Amino acid sequence: MDEGYLKAQYGGDWKYNEIIGFLRFYRYGANQIRCEYWETNAKNKVRTRKKQFEKISDSYCREPFSKTAENAILSQTMKNAVEHCETILKKKKRFLDRELFDGTVDYVDWKSLLSKA
Repeated sequence: MDEGYLKAQYGGDWKYNEIIGFLRFYRYGANQIRCEYWETNAKNKVRTRKKQFEKISDSYCREPFSKTAENAILSQTMKNAVEHCETILKKKKRFLDRELFDGTVDYVDWKSLLSKA
């Protein structure tokens, strides 16, 4: 597409113009990681700057963890959670962009993050 058109219509040509949903991971209770799945509420998935998202599921995955586990184990737990969600999304013909997650997952202090109330 023409760069001027993309800038005028969509704010520019950027990597995530085509986003139709997202995953939100959170700690549930003392020892479970869960994931919410949000998707655009439009029947036809098109480029627009006025997307409205609705929660499709609040328990897309349920991954147990131990607060006393080492960061390497907790990092693997998060990878397992994302892979579980990716498997479900592939059945719906959805693509999960994992570039940022895969590049940072091993550097996050999961032990500290998951132990917070």
